[in-house]
Amino acid sequence: MTDFPTAEAAEIKVSFVGAEAEEAFDALELDRDDGRRRAIHFWDRPRRSAGAEITLPLLEQNVILRLRRDREGSGSKREADLTVKLRPCPRLPSPWLREREGEQWEFTVEEDRPGPAFKPVLAASLQAEREFEAALDAERGSFGRLLAEPQRELLDAVGLTDGRLEDLTALGPVHAVRWKQEWDELPRTVTIEEWTTDDELRFLEVSVRADLEDAPEVQELLTRALRERDLTPPLTGETKTRAVMTALARTLGL
Repeated sequence: MTDFPTAEAAEIKVSFVGAEAEEAFDALELDRDDGRRRAIHFWDRPRRSAGAEITLPLLEQNVILRLRRDREGSGSKREADLTVKLRPCPRLPSPWLREREGEQWEFTVEEDRPGPAFKPVLAASLQAEREFEAALDAERGSFGRLLAEPQRELLDAVGLTDGRLEDLTALGPVHAVRWKQEWDELPRTVTIEEWTTDDELRFLEVSVRADLEDAPEVQELLTRALRERDLTPPLTGETKTRAVMTALARTLGL
């Protein structure tokens, strides 16, 4: 028997792209030296269709495989984590209908609410801590060994067995910087994350978490707080993960 897992929290997001991301960076007075620098890679099996469009089969099945690791260098924590994300989340068997955790892994369920419409999308994520050196090896091609056993079980529950996870291609790196800030207007910590790629694609996302019953109010508070910082939330939204993965796939010369 399967059902949709229940979310009790929401992540409310407003994303700025390109020149708007640069303007937001300046308006928020960000300094990259104050943020946590990470490298991000995704895995999929990109193809170019007859119409020259890039297709990403795993993403089309609403499955995201994402590795984050600290950038090497002075002050690096040398930490890494791998996330299996289902968005929108399908029906799942009973072990996955509630949040749970184990040694070095955590399964969470929440609503993603991206602006400007803030339409809720059910998302389930299983994040597992990984060894830093193993993360570096995965970026060079040995992805299969990086999956934790609970992640394999979750992927199997949505029909992605080990055989369907062979010959995946690493898409990256995305250069990420993350800041945590306390804004007087909002009840919880604000997360700001900048993503850039070598071909100069740029995103800046401002997000805050809230209990489901508080989400509509927090959406208004976040929008108002951005306007008070001379930032007008974009009238259209774009999922940064899809845009970045597609852009990275184009660089492969398919």
